[in-house]
Amino acid sequence: MKLTTVSLLKFLFGIVLFVGVAVGAFLFIGWPSKTKGTIYGVTFSRPYAEELKLDPDRVLTVALDEVGVRRFRIPAYWGLLETKPDTWDFTQLDKDIDAIGQRNGKVILAVGEKLPRWPECWGPDWWKKMPATEQHAPLMKYIETVVTRYRNNPAIQGWQIENEPHFQYGDCPSIDLNALKQEVNFVRGLDPSRPITTTDSGELSAWTTFDGLIDSLGVSVYRVVRNPLFGSWNVCYWFVPPYLYERKALLAKWVAGVKDVYVSEFQMEPWSNKSLEQTPISDQMSSMSPQQMTSNFSFAERMGMPSVDFWGIEWWEWMRETQGHPEYIDIAKAFWKTHQP
Repeated sequence: MKLTTVSLLKFLFGIVLFVGVAVGAFLFIGWPSKTKGTIYGVTFSRPYAEELKLDPDRVLTVALDEVGVRRFRIPAYWGLLETKPDTWDFTQLDKDIDAIGQRNGKVILAVGEKLPRWPECWGPDWWKKMPATEQHAPLMKYIETVVTRYRNNPAIQGWQIENEPHFQYGDCPSIDLNALKQEVNFVRGLDPSRPITTTDSGELSAWTTFDGLIDSLGVSVYRVVRNPLFGSWNVCYWFVPPYLYERKALLAKWVAGVKDVYVSEFQMEPWSNKSLEQTPISDQMSSMSPQQMTSNFSFAERMGMPSVDFWGIEWWEWMRETQGHPEYIDIAKAFWKTHQP
């Protein structure tokens, strides 16, 4: 009996080992080639531009008229839109969407409690003070107000519901799947004509938790990061090939019914464990040098993804306007000049 048990365990171990090697080979072995037809865009965050003491209108104009971007992800930050209950101010968001639409650009408008850029959770202060049992109705009203306002705007290409809802980062908890489903179905009822997406970590998630709920899944791509355990050392994902994301997307489609995967957040600014204004420029450039930026653009070209949205246009302009480093904007301009849709 012992021999039989040992043999069975060896057999099972062999199967697990074979599957592991096969999956690893599928994800990591290959030769990357340039992808034709990929559409490139950026995330634009007005409060982040303001944090860097830039004029957000100027940053958006630079993106549109100098760099040539025509695809944008813009968060509809609840805390900025409804600073007091039932008191709405869409002045800035209207202006941004109109500026993009006037140039025939397209917007993925992100709504929800958890949205891109620190502190990740953007609910208004008055809402955060409410008992948890009373928070749902104001959240859904905010979503309804934003979606109904912009659903007839031709510049709106689709809706993003929450940002990395299952990845706990920032000063807020992860979002329950049932709550996410309710938000997605609510928006689908308000605007059945446009696709709905949400996002997930590119490297730290299997992309299999959304179970066909959404039309597409946006994932992040970070190539140089900092871990507090390693102090000031940069951790480079040099071993991750560009085609891994395309092949991982195929696995997510087969396993979990994910319809489509794209890159919603490709790192194009330094990773820092404190604000960039408090981070020495030499330290920032060690993490995101012009050479690294060029390498990242080349990496994006070879990912096999239908669209890639880059992260950091506010920083590019900050480096040019306040730090005397125009090369980041110049590299971006050269890239978009040869990658217009």
